[in-house]
Amino acid sequence: MSENGTELAQLVPPSVDATSSFSNNGPRDGSDDARILRLSEIIVTEMRAAALPLPPAPQTIYRVPELLLAADKGAYQPTFMPLGPYHRGDSNSATEDMRRSQAGKPPNMALAMEMAGGGRPVAEFIKAIASMESEARSCYDGDVAMGWDAFCMMLLFDGFQLITLLGFVGVSNGDEPTEKTGGGDAAGGPTPKTGHVTSLQHDLMMLENQIPFFVVRKMYALLHADAGSGPIVKLAWGTISNIMGGLWPASNPPPPEFQHLVHLCHMYLKPSNLQESLGPCRDYGGRFRRATEYYEAGVKFRRLHNEEASSLDVSFLNGVLRMAHHRFDENTNYILRNVLVYEQSYIRTATSGYVTAYVVFMSQLLGSPEDVALLSRRGVIEHHLGNDAEVCDLFRRLAEGLVFDPSSEHYLNAVGVKLGAHCRSRLNRWGAWVLRHRLGNPWLAVAWLFGAMAVLGTIIQIIIAVLEYAQL
Repeated sequence: MSENGTELAQLVPPSVDATSSFSNNGPRDGSDDARILRLSEIIVTEMRAAALPLPPAPQTIYRVPELLLAADKGAYQPTFMPLGPYHRGDSNSATEDMRRSQAGKPPNMALAMEMAGGGRPVAEFIKAIASMESEARSCYDGDVAMGWDAFCMMLLFDGFQLITLLGFVGVSNGDEPTEKTGGGDAAGGPTPKTGHVTSLQHDLMMLENQIPFFVVRKMYALLHADAGSGPIVKLAWGTISNIMGGLWPASNPPPPEFQHLVHLCHMYLKPSNLQESLGPCRDYGGRFRRATEYYEAGVKFRRLHNEEASSLDVSFLNGVLRMAHHRFDENTNYILRNVLVYEQSYIRTATSGYVTAYVVFMSQLLGSPEDVALLSRRGVIEHHLGNDAEVCDLFRRLAEGLVFDPSSEHYLNAVGVKLGAHCRSRLNRWGAWVLRHRLGNPWLAVAWLFGAMAVLGTIIQIIIAVLEYAQL
């Protein structure tokens, strides 16, 4: 910089103002053209010297922003099983359970190799890890302060640990583990204690607690030479299914490619009617209304009975809003939070930001405990929280700080437009008012019926009397 600074100082004499060499119409003589050329070359050199190198691959395993951590730290950080470089079991911030889990990783690897029949030597696993070290390191957010040896050892032990966990959690729904699926002992490790299942499921869904899945694929293929990577993908899909409480996914069988378990969960939640919902983007007023407001405008709520529906599916037709059944409990918070951080960091299109759109939709639909009670009575949702107000608070906190454009091509845009048009119809609002306030009580409805019949009889008598008078 000093050399360039000296060179710049020599371009314009101190006694001459740099702007005085230019008139309103440009350079005064040919010597100024040479100065402009030299100055542009210096600037280009400075720009190239200050340019930052681009990462070799897109990052997919992100650090959670400090603002979100401050709001709910327990929803983003592991407490039992550390995986990856962000929360190492030997760090000062690790819990006692995490330290014990970290110490158990080498014995787990030894037992996994023994259960698989010995197989390949450790050096062959290290060789495979070394070939993926650079690509795996680039998946993490920022510079991972670990040397080459420590990083490769971490990938090796954590890869075996994740294979073991998937082999347990992925078949813990009652399926019989087999050699083909890699479940139980065939997955390459001992079965964890069932009392730790809840903690394991929590830690497997932490975005900061992931390792790239291509590492797991490779290690599983080496561990089971005749199995390939298909069984471990099936186990990962089963793991997400069990963590999600058996909610039906939009795609079955599992997708062949994914980055890590949080990404797989994001794909698991993909609406089945995503492409059908996308059409010309129109404005629906910038926000959705509360469920009770829709109800007062004549909207009926029904549970979507479709075996191929995703848990995020929403449709509106002929005055009926159909939604896939969803169960909310203490796990909903950390699952959606980590998927949202991944989606907000990695997804660049509104069409793929469906979890964000759904959370914003639910936060506005469930604006009060009365809205939760209404959808619960209709069988659309169920929750295992303390009261209906906690469900409202859950989605309100999930929606805080989300980057969301209501006028974008998100998958609920068409639903919002149809709902808005329905609510603006005076006929729909009047009909809903009559049904709710005049015909809601069966005895009152009978009274209205008899009253209408009496009025109709009176009208008929008048008409008959007029016709008889006219014939006279």
